[in-house]
Amino acid sequence: MVTGYSVVRFSSCALPVEGRAKAIEELHERGLLEIRLTGDVEATPHVDFANRSLPGLGILTGRFAGVRRHGAREDGAFLYLCMTLSGTSQASWREKELVLSDGDAVLMASEEHAWTLASSSPVDIAGIRLPRSAIAPFVSKLGDVTMRRIPRDADGLRLLRKYLRVVTDDEGLGTPASLRLVANHFYDLVVLALTAKSDGTGTEISRTAGAARLAAIKGGIVADLQDHTLNATMVAARYGVTVRYLHKLFQNEGITFSEFVLCQRLERAHRVLRNPLHSRRTISAIAFELGFNDLSYFNRAFRRRYSATPSDIRSQGLSWTARGLLSRGDQDGRQRQSR
Repeated sequence: MVTGYSVVRFSSCALPVEGRAKAIEELHERGLLEIRLTGDVEATPHVDFANRSLPGLGILTGRFAGVRRHGAREDGAFLYLCMTLSGTSQASWREKELVLSDGDAVLMASEEHAWTLASSSPVDIAGIRLPRSAIAPFVSKLGDVTMRRIPRDADGLRLLRKYLRVVTDDEGLGTPASLRLVANHFYDLVVLALTAKSDGTGTEISRTAGAARLAAIKGGIVADLQDHTLNATMVAARYGVTVRYLHKLFQNEGITFSEFVLCQRLERAHRVLRNPLHSRRTISAIAFELGFNDLSYFNRAFRRRYSATPSDIRSQGLSWTARGLLSRGDQDGRQRQSR
């Protein structure tokens, strides 16, 4: 597990109906959720979620039924972007109320008064917890966009929903640098969602829509590395841009589309080869699974990037694991002798 990244998964499916509401309500007290959940007396509660924590970012995704979600009262240092991916939710904060349906979102703040989201039927949701300081400098009059419905077709929100796919790939978040990059991409996309007008232009956004769009595109690529047919034409069509514009987005960062895809595939292969859990898999199987159609090309590209062969990296990973086990065994032996 990468330092600074953790995932908590929970499902109430196996819990008996009697006492299920109490177990769900205790999730916040046990530190498994930043928000509180309370049961609806008119329905059997059920939750099935993954709560991911990255440096400067929290991402909750899941399915909820028969529960209300409450933001914990805080000092206002954090904001919550709450999305109803499918179904309908009613948001309440202070004296304001609004309805979110099938992709809509709302920005919530937990200062002075806690916010609440209620759903009479099952909903699929995504919630993003981020520091106020990460977006406040880029959103004029942040208070004016709080508790305002963000329509599902808002440019940044559509990209944000697509970029959520990258966090479901835990191996894709393999390094602290990746985690920082993902967090910054989420900040960009939230800013774009909050500042986009209905005509797709920003109100006062210093981070360009192009940067936010590229963040979502990169996330989609990382999630689809195993697709052998992945190419610029396919990705451009998926995100509603021309191939020329797609290449320009990458060129602005000093890299080509092909170079980015190759880099991501090689980094994933490097992590897999170092992981002893994959030691029984052949190198060719790993390469083909990550979208490489030519094993010779994979070996050349890998060696050029890491100055070592895939076999060398696998041997190093197994050697480090063995040394760690021996060291742990020596420590255990010394502890037994001291008793």
